[in-house]
Amino acid sequence: MEPERAGEVLRFLRLAGRLKETPRAGWALRGVERPESVADHSFRVGLLALVLPRGEEPPLDRERCLAMALVHDLAESLVGDITPYDGVSTEEKHRREREAMLGFCAMLGDDEVLRLWEEYQAAATPEARFVKDLDKLETVLQAAEYEASRGAELAEFREMGEARDWLPATRPLHEALLRAGEDPPSA
Repeated sequence: MEPERAGEVLRFLRLAGRLKETPRAGWALRGVERPESVADHSFRVGLLALVLPRGEEPPLDRERCLAMALVHDLAESLVGDITPYDGVSTEEKHRREREAMLGFCAMLGDDEVLRLWEEYQAAATPEARFVKDLDKLETVLQAAEYEASRGAELAEFREMGEARDWLPATRPLHEALLRAGEDPPSA
C-alpha cells in the first residue's frame, strides 16, 4: 500500500471510529443511561448477518450482508445519530448521510461503501431487506435487554417488533425473543 493511500485509510478508520463514541440517540432520548454506541449496534447487526442467512430462499450473499451491516450506519460517524425528533427532514437526513458516504469514498478511492449504503437505504435487494430486518431485530433485542437489566420502559420497541412484517429468515428469532420475554430469566 502506498503511503498516501495508507494515510487516507487511517483517516477513514479514525472517522469511522467515532461510532464507538456516538451513543444511539433513541435510547438517550428515552432516558437510558450510558446507552450503547452506534458501533455496538452495528457490531451485533454484523453478528446477526454472520449467523442467520444460511439456507435461506432465495439464497443470500452472506459476505454482502456482512459488508452492508458494517456500513449501514457509517455516515453517523460524521453526521451523528439523527432521530425523527431532531427536526431534520428525512430528505435532509439522507442528503447529509450521502454526502458523508461520498467523502468516505473519496478518502478510500473506492465507491464500494457508497454502493452498499445506497443498496441498504433503497432496500433494493434481498440482502438489503434482510439487513434492514436485522437492524430492527437488533433494536428490539436491545430494548428487551434494557428493560430487563435497567428497568427501562421501552414498550414502543416491543410494539414496533410485534407490528413488523418480519422476513422468514428473521421471524423465528423475533418469535424466540417474544417467548424469552414471557419467561422469567433463570439464575
